[in-house]
Amino acid sequence: MIKRVPSARLKACIQESKVVLIKGPRRSGKFTLVNEVLNELSVNWQQFDARKKSFVQEVSEMNVDQLNEVLGAEPFTVIREAQYVRSLQLIIEAVLEGSLNTTLILCCSFDPLMDPEFSEVLRMQGLEIHVYAPSFYEMAQHNSLPIEEKSLETRLIYGVYPEVTEDQAHAEERLKELVSEAVFTQLGVTDRINKADKLTKMLQVVAFNIGEPVSYNEIAEKCGLDNETVERYIDLLEKAFILVRLPSFYNGHRYELKKTHVLYFLDNGIRNALINNFNPIDLRNDVEQLWRNWLIAERLKWNAMNGVFPEYYFWRTHTRQSMDFLESANNKISSYKTSWEKKKKVKFPASFRSAYAEISTHVLNRSTYWGFLTKK
Repeated sequence: MIKRVPSARLKACIQESKVVLIKGPRRSGKFTLVNEVLNELSVNWQQFDARKKSFVQEVSEMNVDQLNEVLGAEPFTVIREAQYVRSLQLIIEAVLEGSLNTTLILCCSFDPLMDPEFSEVLRMQGLEIHVYAPSFYEMAQHNSLPIEEKSLETRLIYGVYPEVTEDQAHAEERLKELVSEAVFTQLGVTDRINKADKLTKMLQVVAFNIGEPVSYNEIAEKCGLDNETVERYIDLLEKAFILVRLPSFYNGHRYELKKTHVLYFLDNGIRNALINNFNPIDLRNDVEQLWRNWLIAERLKWNAMNGVFPEYYFWRTHTRQSMDFLESANNKISSYKTSWEKKKKVKFPASFRSAYAEISTHVLNRSTYWGFLTKK
C-alpha cells in the first residue's frame, strides 16, 4: 500500500478537531486513506455515501436531535461524496458548536456548496486536506526512486491514478472510465453538465492546447458553445480537480499578456484519454507539452498535499517570449522553463530578466526536476 503524504496530517487533525474536509479527484484514494488511518487508530466509526439520494434526502430533513441519532451513533462519522449534501454547512456548524456529537470526516470530489467565508475559515484553521492521485514523491517512496524514474515515460502517458498504476494492462480502459465518471456525472448539489458531446469536444480542444493562452471565444466556436458556457464549464472542472487554470503574471511592462490564462490537467492520463493518444514518447510530437503538464501538476499536488497554497502564474509577451511557470510565496517568486531534453540549452527571455531581475530563473529537465517536485 502506498504511504500517502497527507496521512500524518489527517491523523493529527482527527485527534485534535471535530471536522475534517478531504478534497480531491474521484478515485484518488481519499476514502482508502481515511479507512487506513481510522483502522490504525482502532476507533469505532461509521460511513455514509452521499451518492445515495435517499441518504441526502433524509439528512436534509432532519433536525439536530435526529442528526445526532444517525450521525452521532459512533465517535467518528465518514461521509463519502459529501458535496451532494445540501445542508452540509449546517451539519458542520452543528459539530463545531458541540450540538452534534461526532468527529465528522467529509470526502469531497467537488467543492461543496458553502459560504466562501466559511470555506476559507476551515482552510485557514487547517481543517481542509487535499488528496490527489499519488505524487511522484509518494510513488518513489513506494517503488524506490530509480524504479520510478524508469517509469517516468509511462507516467507521462498514463498518469498516476491508483487503479491505473495497479493494473497497467487495462490502463486505457480504466482512464476512459475515470473520464466518464469524473466529467459526465453530477458534480455538486446544483452543478451538472448536460451537453456531454460538446463538453467532450471542449476538453479535447483544451487537451490539444495545454499551456497555451486560453481564448474562450475560440474554444466556443470550435465546440458549438457560447463563451459564458465555456468559462462556466472550465470553472466546474477546476472545482472537480480535473483542470487547473494559471493566470498571467503582469506588472505593466511592455508587450506582456494580461488578464489571460493557461490550462493544465491534474493528471496526464486523463488528458491523453480525452484525445485517445496513448502512443509511447518516441512516437509523439507533444512530449514537451506532456512534460510541462506533468511537472506543473505534480508541483501543485505536492504543495496542496502539504497544506501549502502559494500563487501560481505563467508569463508571456505578445512576441511569444515566455516563462512556463512562476510560483510566489513568502514575498519570493521563482520562475521556470521546462525542457524534456537533458542537454538542451535553454535561454531565458532577456525582457523577463531585465524587468524582473529579482526573480530567480530555473530550468526543469530530466536532470533537475526532482528538487522542484519536493521543495517546501
